[in-house]
Amino acid sequence: MTTHDRPTSRPTAAISRPADAFNWALRLATRMTARSLNMPEPLLHHTGAFVFAHVAAAERRAVKTLCPFTLLRQALARRRKS
Repeated sequence: MTTHDRPTSRPTAAISRPADAFNWALRLATRMTARSLNMPEPLLHHTGAFVFAHVAAAERRAVKTLCPFTLLRQALARRRKS
């Protein structure tokens, strides 16, 4: 009895649009990154979303402290105190 290994994904057809090429490259990059980290692809996707949310929140906090209006208010408040 012989067994035949079947590929997990179907063969790619000719890529006709740039959007198709971008999606194919993105899927390939995701798959290769997941394999190199020895993680399932869905876990890699959700981990990336989690990290993105934390970085975005940190950037918002940093921008809030560096806002010119906030800095001006803080400077005026320090000036009034002294």
